[in-house]
Amino acid sequence: MKKLQALSRVLLVSAVCSYTLAATPEQEANRLGNELTPLGGERAGNADGSIPAWDGGLKAPPAQYSDGEHMIDPFADDQPLFEITSANFNDHSAQLTDGQRAMFEKYPESFRMHIYPTRRTAHVPDEVAEKAKRNVLTAQLVDDGNGVDNYDSYYPFPIPDNALEVLWNHFMRYRGGSLEREHSQIITQTNGGFHEVKLSEIAVYPERMKDHDPDKDNNTLVYFRQIIKAPARLTGNVLLVHDTVNQIQQPRNAWIYNAGQRRVRRAPQVAYDGPGTAADGMRTADNFDMFTGAPDRYDWSLDGKLEVYIPYNNYRLASSDLRYDQLIQKGHLNQDFIRYEKHRVWKVTATLKEGMRHIYAKRVFYFDEDTWQIAYVDQFDARGELWRVSEGYHVQYYYADTPWLAGEAIYDLIAGRYLVMGLTSESNEPVRFGMVSKKVHFTPSAIRRLGIR
Repeated sequence: MKKLQALSRVLLVSAVCSYTLAATPEQEANRLGNELTPLGGERAGNADGSIPAWDGGLKAPPAQYSDGEHMIDPFADDQPLFEITSANFNDHSAQLTDGQRAMFEKYPESFRMHIYPTRRTAHVPDEVAEKAKRNVLTAQLVDDGNGVDNYDSYYPFPIPDNALEVLWNHFMRYRGGSLEREHSQIITQTNGGFHEVKLSEIAVYPERMKDHDPDKDNNTLVYFRQIIKAPARLTGNVLLVHDTVNQIQQPRNAWIYNAGQRRVRRAPQVAYDGPGTAADGMRTADNFDMFTGAPDRYDWSLDGKLEVYIPYNNYRLASSDLRYDQLIQKGHLNQDFIRYEKHRVWKVTATLKEGMRHIYAKRVFYFDEDTWQIAYVDQFDARGELWRVSEGYHVQYYYADTPWLAGEAIYDLIAGRYLVMGLTSESNEPVRFGMVSKKVHFTPSAIRRLGIR
């Protein structure tokens, strides 16, 4: 069975590549919105109907939703189709990742997956879809895949030929043009005890930066600022990042303001496997947003498309009714709050290059075909042992036409600890999208003013 699955993946990738070579760029672009969704997913459902056809996605909020409030679940009446537990997970092995199978083995008494009807909710504004279509004609990888040229804003490779093109779609996916959120990062110990770090973040992409210079700033991917609001010992510390598209040509620029020292310093460690902000060693800098940063330390392979159960439409995590002490429990999140659906994903493997250093020797990524968002990651140590698994809890932010995350978790299978970040249900307001800003708010002097206690 495994050999047949492997063969089918190879044939699928070969077929995609053969079609791409045979078709003209215009023919390729015209597939978007026809047999493919506007962002490049297969529009049709799967053979047995368990994955439906994409019908346009979730374009509007539920009638009972009020602007400015935390989201409500448009699928609250859905009931699970079935439950996967340690007793029956082998029966569903073909639709599970290595990391999911490992979670059943690590926590046989408590870990389970509630499988819900698949709802393909992904939707972006028409102008974003049009940019993706134009990118088919122009976008290209440069510097051995470490950069992208001749693209317009988002989704440079909606019909990808290789693993790095899939990855760049994740890096350059649409997130409202800009976003701002107050969220919590929670580190959980082996006994279920946890502590919370409150963060305020804003990310602005070039299209929402008033004074963006297309010539001078043509290698800018995003401006990002993060302020620690709690606990008291860390309050006022600020991280500033100017992320670049091609980090080989121009490395990421990062600065940290330390409120205790009242100093701004360059922060070259905010990259690769440098420590994540206030994460107690539970995540690396490039674990943020499932994976972010330069891809140059790995060799990348596209392993084909699979049907896998992934976290999807997790509106309960974004609800103002959810308290973190309900969600956080020993070993893993309370799975009663997590919704899984069967979706098609692109599987991509990253293997550490000879002579390169990173705490993860191999990473296996699963990209949702409808959003290009990483849904799941298996991360292996230098011994080849599965070490950490990451889950991204997808939601469609229907008030902003934006697919993104309601949170993400990193489970350490060896230590028995985990971290979850991006939780907003206890914040005063939901994630905001679409703000316009200026570069003056993203300078070292600006973060010094912001960080004063």
